[in-house]
Amino acid sequence: MNCRKRVNGVIRGVLVGGLLFCATGAYGEGEYPADYKPSKPVEKGDTNVLTRVLSISNYMTDKLNAAGGQNSPMCYRNCLTVSLNDVLKCTEAKNTYTTSESCEQDAAQKIHACDPKCQ
Repeated sequence: MNCRKRVNGVIRGVLVGGLLFCATGAYGEGEYPADYKPSKPVEKGDTNVLTRVLSISNYMTDKLNAAGGQNSPMCYRNCLTVSLNDVLKCTEAKNTYTTSESCEQDAAQKIHACDPKCQ
């Protein structure tokens, strides 16, 4: 009976730990990668979401060039492209600069997590 209590305790601990991990996010949600330069609005009060997309596109291009450009593995290029497509969909849904910051953060984190060696 004592063993059953321990197993239940371990299972509960794993479940609580998993919930906390999901709640906090694997990347430290709400943050940009250290090598990323967040976008800035073109002018004060400007709501142009294209600046967010362009910033992500530049980050993706820099990462791709660092990995060998068109000579990089296809799986790496696919990973980068998926992130770019995600930011396009997200900024279309959150169509102001102010409300779309999470789109830029998520895309930057996804691009940063892409492995150039696809391991």
